[in-house]
Amino acid sequence: MRIEVLGCHGSETPKANAVGFLLDDHILLEAGTASSVLSMERQQKIKHVIISHLHLDHIKSLPFIADNRIGEEENSLTVYGIQDVIDGLKTHLFNDSIWPDFTRIENGKTPLLLFHPLALGVTTRIGGLDVLPVAVKHSIPSAGFLISQEGRSLLYTGDTAPTQEIWDIASKAPDLACLIVETSFPDSMQEIATISGHMTPSVLVNEIRKMNRPEVPVYIFHMKPRYEEVIVKEIHERLGKRVHILREGEIIRL
Repeated sequence: MRIEVLGCHGSETPKANAVGFLLDDHILLEAGTASSVLSMERQQKIKHVIISHLHLDHIKSLPFIADNRIGEEENSLTVYGIQDVIDGLKTHLFNDSIWPDFTRIENGKTPLLLFHPLALGVTTRIGGLDVLPVAVKHSIPSAGFLISQEGRSLLYTGDTAPTQEIWDIASKAPDLACLIVETSFPDSMQEIATISGHMTPSVLVNEIRKMNRPEVPVYIFHMKPRYEEVIVKEIHERLGKRVHILREGEIIRL
């Protein structure tokens, strides 16, 4: 599995992109960033988009990725997410008011946009990957994912506060190759982290202990750009070299 980091921050600045990971060139995990960093040719190769939850930094590029496919016959884009995500995209975004309802606009004989709901706890085959959605604790309904391919798995938390089920799954996954986990605020902002359903470095330490897998590499994403320097310092103080802070443009190979 090839994981390209298009964006790994919890907001956007000229030097920081919202969340987006390109898997094997044709599957987009989160759509906070893609249309602004990928060429038109690379966007056209994306067949599947997996969304953890409805917050803007995870869906911002989706309307433009879809729009950039108009006129490409038989090249539908399929969007996957838990039912709350699918319902929210239909109601609040692709509603012919904020953006056209691309499920009713066809490229040739197929709709421009397709929606495919995911059931929590049920593995779905998506573009050659096995994707297991797991409920996590955020300010709105949200899922993390265990994503597997040929005996290697990635655990992606999405946005989450302290939670449990996803760590239980991580502790039992025999082929777990890496963890991508959010840390949004420094320890001094624990109150806002709790209210908004996010993690701080101290919370991160407690959370990854739950899976009891010290051999698994840990990659950090979703830092708020304004506080990134402090977050990184605190993470390294608490976890040392075990963790790696993700940067835009990086490639992870599993």
